[in-house]
Formats: sequence, C-alpha cells, structure tokens
Amino acid sequence: MHRLHLPLALLLLLPATAHAQSDSTRADSLRADSIRLVFAKALPTMQVTATAVATDIRRIAQPTAQLSGASLRRSQSASLGETLEGMAGVRSLSMTTGIGKPVIRGLTNNRVVTLANGQRTETQQWGHDHSPNVESADAERIEVVKGPASVLYGSDALGGVVNVVRRPLPVSEPDVTLWRGRVSMAYHGANRAPSTTLATEGARGVFGWRATATGRTAGDLRTPGGAVANTGNRTGYGELALGARGNTSRGARSASLVSSWRDETIEIADDPLTSPGYTGRQRIRTMRHTLDADWSRGAQRLQLQLGLEANRRAEFESRDTRDVTLGLNSDNSNAFLHWHHAPWRGLRGTIGVAAQETRFTTFGQETLIPDNTTRTLGLYVMEQTVRGAWSLSTGARYDWRRLTTPGNAVLALDATARQFNAFTGTLGAVYRHDRPLALAFNVARGFRAPSASDLFANGFHEGTRAFEIGRRDLRVESSINADVGLRLNTSRVQGEWNVYHNRIADYIYLAPIGQPGRALDSLEVRQGNARLVGSELALQWQLPAGWSWQGSSDYTHASNRVDGTALPFVPPLRVQQTLRWGRAALGPNASLTSEWHAKQTRTFRDDFAPPSWHAVHLSAGTSRLTPRGLVHLDLSVRNVFDARYRDFMSRYKEFADAAGRAVVLRVSADW
Repeated sequence: MHRLHLPLALLLLLPATAHAQSDSTRADSLRADSIRLVFAKALPTMQVTATAVATDIRRIAQPTAQLSGASLRRSQSASLGETLEGMAGVRSLSMTTGIGKPVIRGLTNNRVVTLANGQRTETQQWGHDHSPNVESADAERIEVVKGPASVLYGSDALGGVVNVVRRPLPVSEPDVTLWRGRVSMAYHGANRAPSTTLATEGARGVFGWRATATGRTAGDLRTPGGAVANTGNRTGYGELALGARGNTSRGARSASLVSSWRDETIEIADDPLTSPGYTGRQRIRTMRHTLDADWSRGAQRLQLQLGLEANRRAEFESRDTRDVTLGLNSDNSNAFLHWHHAPWRGLRGTIGVAAQETRFTTFGQETLIPDNTTRTLGLYVMEQTVRGAWSLSTGARYDWRRLTTPGNAVLALDATARQFNAFTGTLGAVYRHDRPLALAFNVARGFRAPSASDLFANGFHEGTRAFEIGRRDLRVESSINADVGLRLNTSRVQGEWNVYHNRIADYIYLAPIGQPGRALDSLEVRQGNARLVGSELALQWQLPAGWSWQGSSDYTHASNRVDGTALPFVPPLRVQQTLRWGRAALGPNASLTSEWHAKQTRTFRDDFAPPSWHAVHLSAGTSRLTPRGLVHLDLSVRNVFDARYRDFMSRYKEFADAAGRAVVLRVSADW
C-alpha cells in the first residue's frame, strides 16, 4: 500500500489569515518547503502502488511510471485520462471534454483499476461514457502500474492501475502552529474553460488538517471545423482531511479521516446527421469517506483502511428535462488490512486481506441492468528480496467473488447468483550491476470477473446511444502477461524500453449486431480469446546550456485469437518529441513538442479510422521563489498550426474534429 497519504474533502473556502509564527520565521519555513518541493525530483523516487512496500522505483520489476511536479502541473486537464495521455503506454478514451478514461496498453474501462489515494473506486463499470470521477487538480503525484496487478488489487486490474496520490498531511513542532495554502487557476481556450483550485492546510503538533476546493466549467468544444454543440461540463469538488500521528514507547501511530464530494454535469453530443437536436446530459454525484490507521514498531507495520463510496448517476435525453431516462446508483464499501512484516532471511513483504461490497440500484424511465450486489474477499502475500545485483519479487492471491440479483420482471430475469473465484500470481526480477543499464523481467497473472452489465444488460443505454444485450453464461477473464524491459540511467541520459505479451482467455466485449426495425445501434456481449503485444519507449537526454530532449513511442497490436480480428479501443502507433530549455528548476523555461499519431489500420468491426495526424505545441513559463512563497506561470499554445484532424480514441471522431489551436494559461502560488 502506501505510506499514510491523507487526502481531504468537503467544499470549504480559504480562511483569511491565522498563524502564530513571526513573518520572518514563516518566510524561512516557506522558502525551505518550496525548495524541497522544487528539487524533489533529484531525490530517489519511491513507488508504492505496484509493490505494497515502499520501494526504489528502479528496483521494481513491473513497469511503472509517475507524473509529478512541473510535469503534472503542465499536464493537468479536466479528466484523468487526458492528464495521463502523455505517458508512454497510456492514452485517453475520450467522450466530450469531461470524460477521458485511461487506456493502458490497449485496455480500458473496468480492466483498469483507479484509486483515489489508495481507495478503490467503482464508478466506471458500465461503459466508455462513465469516467473514473477522481479529481487530480491538487494531487502530489499520479502513479501508474502497467500490466496486470491483480495480486494487490484483485479483479479488473488486467491492464494496470492508476493511483491519484495526495500530499501527506503536515506536522509541526509541539506548540507551534503551521498554516500554509495554495491557489491554482487555469484557462483553456479550446472550450473557454476556467478552473480554480484553493487549498489550505495546517498543523499543530501531532494534529494536521487540509481543505481543498475545485471549481471548473467548460463551454462547447471549438474545432477548425466549427464548434461541437452540447459538449460542455461543470464540476465542483471539495475535500477535507483530518489526522494525527506521533510516537509512543510502543511505536509510531497515525490515523486520518478524509471526506470528499464531487458534483459533475456533462453534456453528451451525438452525430447531428443521425440525431439532430439531441442534447443529452449526465449528472454524477460522488461522495467518498476514508479512514486510515497505521501502527508501526521497529520494522513491522500494520495498516488498516476503511472506505465508503456513494455514486449517483442520472442520464437525461435532453438538456432541459428533469425526467431521468436512466439512473444508476452505486454504494461501495471496502476494507483493507495489511501487515508489513520484519525482514526475515532477506525477505521484505506484506500479507493482506481485502473485502469489498458493492450495491447497484437502478431508477428512471428505462431499465438497463437489474439491481445487484457483489461481495468480494481476497487474501494475498507479496515478498521482495535483494541478492547482490538481483532484485527479486513474487506474490500470490486468491479471490472469492459472488454476484447476486433479486431479478427484474422488465428484463425477464429471475433471482440469480453467480460465483467467480480466481488465483493470481506474479514473479519479477531486476538485474542491475555497477553499470547504468538494468534488465527487468516480470510475469503476472490477472483476472476480471464479469460485471452485472456484462451479464444482464438488456436495454437502451443513453450514454452510448445503443441498445445493449448481456450474456448470462460468461466466464472469468484471465490473463498471463510477460514483460521484458531495458532501463538506462546516467547523469545525462535516462530511458526505458519495454516489450510485453498479454494473453487474455475469455475476453469480454460488445459487438454490433443487426436488429430488424431498430434504427439505433445494437450491441451484444460476446466472449473470446485475445492477444495484446506491444512496445513502449521513453527516453530523456540532458543537453548542454540547459537544453534537454525527451521522446517517447508506444504501440499495441491487439487481436482476437480465434479469427484474428482487431479488439475495440486500441490506439494506433504514436511518437512524441519535446525539446525543452530551462537552466534550473527556478526561472524561465520553454518547450516545443511534436506529436504524431499513425492511422489505425486494424479496427474493430466497421469502426471508423481517421487518417494519421501531426500536431505541434509550444509552451513557456517561469517559477519564482518570493519571500511569500513559490509562484508558477505557464503559458502554452496547443495545436499551434490549427491542424484539422480526428483522434481515433475519441467517440466524436465520426462527426467532429479534435480541438483546434488553443491557448492554455496556468497560474499557481504556494505560500
């Protein structure tokens, strides 16, 4: 799991001023904190999402990546998928400006587990029009695990894991009050989208707290071919965290309580030729509460996490109506208990148990799936050791999952119960001698149990504008993934090249079928075997005089092993290059980025494949450390030459261009 990273929740305003430190002391403290923030990248990076035990990222066998610092600040977007899509091996499956789902190595939806500071979310189960509903505006970093991670996270972690991590709550010296804040504002010209994030945090001795509020609006997306009607969104988000930590004669203790609230309205466009005047929209409200507790003594550590998540989703046929066409409620509770044992014969590891219950209820004029309840229990063990130049890791897990439904007369469904059990495991090694090169190997088994939508769907889905038909005899998806990686780390050059082979048995997918007399699309759940083979390359080269070059490339070849046809939502080959100038972390910087996407020559069924495209982006900015805090200013121009293109990973590609030239301004200040 993670060290106790403590998020926050509930919409609050920044208080004016209240602190007990003198101005000079406070300025010195801010300066020190800011310097630590700016130069954090120079320190060894720790990655915890992939290993359960905090580990040097260079010794993790499974491919992992991290977005933080200035890179995260410049990449911030309205959706999680768009924020991450610059990473090698990660794309975004987009639908309007507020929906962008991470796609990792050609897999998305509920084949990618999304975590909000370690808490599993269950808000994207029913299709590509359902986003993860995780806010990253004030995140410290975002960690991405590529490839199966079911040993730690159970069902659905076939493609990978995304963890949005908050900063730890602050602490202060006894009888000293610490108070600091942050404001971040941005404006995106492509859809006239202003956003603001306010955060304030403080501590008094062992007690710490934080409050965060984010507001964002967006109008219709503007493209070289004109505006795309009904593509706006509005988001309000708040978070509050309270916690305490300290040391006793029996070891260290810490606990935190975090609550968050998110209210989002998303407009859904459709092809004006087939649905003229359609103005569909979604209203999604999500509340999360997380209790974290941590006890450590010596090298042993016990972690407990309890989480509650309530998601309320309403889909409407038009912008003006209040009548819910399709409503879906999700109430998710989970508990995780992890024991990090003391080193034993060179082994460091974790034994854990995870329990989860998810209840889905439906409402509205139409019925797509029945009410249902899913209960899961998982037991796992994961161990690591270092033997000379070798870093070795292994783990195993067993999951019990039971899905029940009372039935539904409209769907002609009787009371039903399905049991899904699965064994998963992982084995990895990293070989690093006294040289800049390292070799990494990892084999992992993952699984995904069928969802209620996969099994029982039988109705019109407003978000996809299609009639969906489930299949009640589905089996568990299971995968075997093999990774081989070459890593380079010198004073001037850092890079990583990974190749992978992922075989998925009983792959579940929606296939279009013809329905006589039905004008709209009909999609039927089917099951087969799949193979995904691919490569991803990321390289960074430090040049003289403050210059640097960064390049990446990724490609996935995905096919049905029975008939050789392509799989849905698999992105084409992509190559990115960035030339950047900046002599230091503080001070001015500038960059020029080239982004090229090939035409996807292998499409699922009759999916539309736009031509290849190329876009150029410019950016410039500066960071300054003042007596009052750290200030960042970033100005960028996306698609400088206003290239007209359509993105294969966009649901709107059949009838609308991607965004044209757009100015993006970001300003933030920490004090």
